[in-house]
Amino acid sequence: MSSELPRPEARPATPLVTAAVAHDDAAAALVRTHRPQIWSPLAEAHRCRAEAMRARAAELEPCDTPLVESAQARATARRGVEEALEAAAALPAPEEGISRPRLGLRIGIICDRFLFDTFSGLAQLVPLTPTTWRRHLHEVDVLLVAATWRGHDGHSWDVTGPQARRRRRLLTETLIPAFREAGVPTVYYGKEDPPDYRQFLDVARACEHILTTAAEVVEDYRHDCPQARSVDVLPFAINPLLHSPIGSRPAAGEPDWTSARRPVIFAGSWMGRKYPERAAYGRWILDGVLQAGRPLAVVDRYHDAELPSPNQLLPYEYWPYRVPALDHHELMGLQRVTDVAVNLNSVLASQTMFANRALELQAAGTLVLSTYNQGLNSYYPQVRIANSSDEVAATLRDLDLETLRRAQGDGIRQVFLESHGADLLARLAAIVGASVELPGDRLLAVAEQPTDQLRADLAAQSRGPVDVVGWEELPARLEETDILMPVSPARRYEPDYAADHTAAFRLQSAALTVKLDGDAAGTDPQAHRHHRFGSLDGGGALELSALRRPADRIAAGALAPEALRTPDRLAQALLGERTYATDHLQHRPTGQSSRAGSRAGNRAGAEPGLPEGDEELATARRVFRRTAEELGLDLAVIVPIYNNGHHLRHKAFASLRRSRSFEQMHVLLIDDGSTDGSTAAVVDELARIHPNVSAFHHAPGGSGSASRPRNTGLELTFTPFVTYLDPDDEQHEDGYIHLMESLQDAEEADFALGTQITWTHRRTVLDVHRWLNAGIPEVDGLRRPTRDALRAVKFRPASIEGMVARTYWLKSLGLTQPEGATGQDTFFFQQLLHHTKAYLAVDRPVYVYYGAVDTSIVNVVTPKYFRKYLILESARAAWLRETGLMRDYLETRFEHFLVTWYLWKLTRVAPEHREESERIIRQIIAEYVPNPTSHRWRSPKALRFFGLANPQQALRGRLPAPAALRPALGASRRRLLKEASRQAVAFKATLPGRALGTVYRRTLKPEPTAQLAMMAELREDQRHLEAPGGPWDAVMAAEQALDQALAAPSRTAEERGEESAEEPDGETADLSGRTPHVRGR
Repeated sequence: MSSELPRPEARPATPLVTAAVAHDDAAAALVRTHRPQIWSPLAEAHRCRAEAMRARAAELEPCDTPLVESAQARATARRGVEEALEAAAALPAPEEGISRPRLGLRIGIICDRFLFDTFSGLAQLVPLTPTTWRRHLHEVDVLLVAATWRGHDGHSWDVTGPQARRRRRLLTETLIPAFREAGVPTVYYGKEDPPDYRQFLDVARACEHILTTAAEVVEDYRHDCPQARSVDVLPFAINPLLHSPIGSRPAAGEPDWTSARRPVIFAGSWMGRKYPERAAYGRWILDGVLQAGRPLAVVDRYHDAELPSPNQLLPYEYWPYRVPALDHHELMGLQRVTDVAVNLNSVLASQTMFANRALELQAAGTLVLSTYNQGLNSYYPQVRIANSSDEVAATLRDLDLETLRRAQGDGIRQVFLESHGADLLARLAAIVGASVELPGDRLLAVAEQPTDQLRADLAAQSRGPVDVVGWEELPARLEETDILMPVSPARRYEPDYAADHTAAFRLQSAALTVKLDGDAAGTDPQAHRHHRFGSLDGGGALELSALRRPADRIAAGALAPEALRTPDRLAQALLGERTYATDHLQHRPTGQSSRAGSRAGNRAGAEPGLPEGDEELATARRVFRRTAEELGLDLAVIVPIYNNGHHLRHKAFASLRRSRSFEQMHVLLIDDGSTDGSTAAVVDELARIHPNVSAFHHAPGGSGSASRPRNTGLELTFTPFVTYLDPDDEQHEDGYIHLMESLQDAEEADFALGTQITWTHRRTVLDVHRWLNAGIPEVDGLRRPTRDALRAVKFRPASIEGMVARTYWLKSLGLTQPEGATGQDTFFFQQLLHHTKAYLAVDRPVYVYYGAVDTSIVNVVTPKYFRKYLILESARAAWLRETGLMRDYLETRFEHFLVTWYLWKLTRVAPEHREESERIIRQIIAEYVPNPTSHRWRSPKALRFFGLANPQQALRGRLPAPAALRPALGASRRRLLKEASRQAVAFKATLPGRALGTVYRRTLKPEPTAQLAMMAELREDQRHLEAPGGPWDAVMAAEQALDQALAAPSRTAEERGEESAEEPDGETADLSGRTPHVRGR
């Protein structure tokens, strides 16, 4: 690629030409640095941006849209953050929520700066230090002692300082007991659990009540702290006075996400030594951002450290994107003007403990790219979980403004309704017996014509059914109404409409909120800002508003009772009132889609409240067939859905949408009769928007499992190939299309099978071919199962989500998955393996299975769970007898599955349900072994379950196979390593441990000479590149000039016409320096 731009003398120097040359010069300067290999990706970005500018300059027609190619080369990370901080400084100040005023609670608190800021302003906080605590002994209602490394001021409770041991004894032996003697409830908050559980266990033992962010250690606390009166979970919180979306949308004329000019932000510690998995997964995100060509800024907490520790050291490849650390409040402001940011989780295996930054960012209206955590995946599907750098890059490239605002809106709603700091402090107060009352959120809708459709929409709200009354009925209901929503039959109100208004009253102080009318691009300049009612262009209608406590306003004389007689009177009375405009989501005009470009006719099935039948299915066949044939679709993806619409939108469907071959897919959204309101709405919206998405609804109520919707989906498949994907799982990269294309080339194969990525308490790549290939021979590149194949592989299944099959073959088998059964997909695969003559094994992950979704049917263990398996096992046992495979199954699979699945699940059943669950398990066993006493059991656990014999006596003289010992040995190894790690941490905290550490650092630890040299050279490189008049200075000056040229007011068509009359040739210079045709705008 040429490093110089040819500049014919006849062509004038234009902003595009000048900028291209500046980028070429910057690329050349980066090649001449001390460490060019570190700077090479950025050098390539400068070269690519210069090339794009040359191409733009060569266009015949002028173009005034921003240049998005290689946007990370547009400005330095430091300049990008400076611009963002300037924008943050101009934002409106955050506000207290009108429905969440400051609590009348006085809290004596010991904590770090971050937690102190989170609760500040929500109650009266009294920070306690080793020297000041006594003066507040009788001034607080509760003492809250959080796990803290230094204290709110950075030093009072420093656990690493010379006074650490003395201060810890002061805390546990003097301070906490003194408050207890004074009658003040004492609470320990384990916000560093589970990794640092034992570091602060002595503090927990000194307190009466224990709160933890990690539900997984509740039983540990009950065991280790028997004196505790209560042990509860208290997740992290957000505070609207610190974490606020107010003003977070770009004002008119400012660039939005689609301009690719705002940096993606990561702020925090790298912690690569302590949490190597977190660091590895974090690289996927940072690399993906750069692959997508997006600007990246890493706010490095240890930017100015002369020699950061291995934990603190940011990998050198990200040094070109580093910026210095920011004050906590500055950082919170930066988050408010950032559209996309990065979150890293140190804890993977917790449903309640994850980085609080994930909540803070969502509260600020930011989309979160995050490493995996069980709780984030279970409860925050709008958070994008990284699975590879390629997927992250595809996510960012595919992210249009509408999708971005939807995900951000879902995050704002959820965190302010579920994680508001005032609510969590009120929960704390209730635990210790203090009385704190929070204002209510009782909803009521009022309409001139309360139609059946209006009533249905409001009855399906996610906050619970909302009554709709006429205006004449309103006066009698005012005293019991906290939020009044005028509505109209001219509008459709989607399930989270009322929730959005409720959340808006928790994050700002105006008593009137309103939804905007239009799309994201049109409403962005007005969204999440305060206005005067009646002043909004194209939005702010009364039927999109909500009024807080109208009865109180009447009592205060702020509103006349007559204003609530008709909508016109109320609208007139509210004119000029301070109003908070949220966004444009969760409503639409009656008869129209919620987004432009919708397509009618892709929805079929039963209407809510009406029975379904053959007629609906026949209609669906015609609709689905027509869609597949008219669009020439190749691959059907059957998605069975029940009450998980948000996961569908943000997980499964988003993974399909970012595929390079999405347009080849026929996505079949089969709703099993969802009852939550929002799921059916999400399904219908996706089918309206995308021509290649079809939806079918079974009657409300559900069948109990994914079997029925999967069976329906196969019946409605009319493409050559088909696969399955659950709504809370994801396609990995372009896995399905890769399988389909491979299958097209393998004409003898009935299906192509890939591997899967599995997330539980850790990440694994499940190589199903390892056990399948061991028992199934390969002939001419295909696996060809024999009659004994299932026995050879011990009936171990693969997931049907990891395969693409030929539709005609799959339908020809006449198989149906047993309705109401759980685990039916594994049985289905066993049947497919029995019937196939050949399949193609593809050695790559094709989908991501999230195996620890807290609400998933396979993770919720009750007697109902086992009853669903009884349906499955009845069907499987009948099939095994029919095919003559029962003996093979009993000898190779049955007992292993009984012990490792059913008996293991039994340990997770609540005591009150154990007897019933055991009875159902015995029924399952009876499907295979009618008389358990006559069966030759090999497992001690199975023998114990039946009480047949002493396991040691029964197994005397019989050595277990090595494979059988592997799980137990692995568990023992993990316990030993965990205990050794705990002992090492405990030793480091002792005087001998600290002394030994000092000796090691001073005498034995090798000098990091190479590391010091590397950092010195990189810092010198950066100083040279950022010097005044240097290459980056020239780039930013040229880009600024280009921005100004693009933003220059365009001449109107009339002006162009007048100019054309004066200049017959009609030639006008554009940014490229060429003489294009005259055109109107």
